[in-house]
Amino acid sequence: MRYAQYIVGAALLWAVTACQSGPSKEFINQVTTELNDLKGAVDKLSALKNDISGLQDPFAALKQELGKTWTDKVEKDKELSEKIASLEKEAKGFPGEVAEVESKLNSALSEAQAFVDGLATQKKKEEDLKKEWEAIKAKVSEAVKELDEAQGGLATLKTNLQALQEAIKSKYAPKK
Repeated sequence: MRYAQYIVGAALLWAVTACQSGPSKEFINQVTTELNDLKGAVDKLSALKNDISGLQDPFAALKQELGKTWTDKVEKDKELSEKIASLEKEAKGFPGEVAEVESKLNSALSEAQAFVDGLATQKKKEEDLKKEWEAIKAKVSEAVKELDEAQGGLATLKTNLQALQEAIKSKYAPKK
């Protein structure tokens, strides 16, 4: 009789352990670590936002430096005026583009944080949770990709602004 009780008890213990639902501690730790890595994108976003702050009036210093020459010569140069207007328009539109990227990134990171916060109480199978986590990570990765593209766009814009400013200086600045 004791032998039968022992077998039934072992079978029940095995069944309970085998049918356990929810994620393992290792999975929870892995996901938490990955989330912390993903949050590094916030630092990149902050750096980008700081960089765009100088784009409000990219030709202000040059206008002041050239003074009357700016209005007499630079503004009357049709080709330069078109280039200036184009770059100023691009510079003014850039903060909106960054705000859109920021919104996507914050949304994806919030979803990831909510997933991690609720992970310990989940009753789903770990395989299903892994699929959900991969989908969330893909959203964050897409937002980070857009952030990287915005950083590249800003670098190109700054290079173009600087090149045009140098061209204007070399053509119209008083020779020393």
